[in-house]
Amino acid sequence: MMIDQSQNEIAKAFLEQSRSAAQQAYGAWEMVMKSQKAMLDSMRSTGAPFALAADQYDKLIDYQSQQYRGALEYIDKMISDFQQQLNKR
Repeated sequence: MMIDQSQNEIAKAFLEQSRSAAQQAYGAWEMVMKSQKAMLDSMRSTGAPFALAADQYDKLIDYQSQQYRGALEYIDKMISDFQQQLNKR
């Protein structure tokens, strides 16, 4: 079965919508995480012994951000591959 141009366009649109939804979801997650970090930073600045926990938290945030960026780069590559396939027709 041959996939036609309109089916490719629909698939590409769904992929782009998925990317947008992922960005929005990450934005919401990031706001929650930043509020948690602000709380830890506040506790740390008042002398509470949470420095190690806050540092570990920073590492977690960095790791999660790297994972997110990697996922978006993969989606971008898929969109590019779709576009190349469409341009070949």
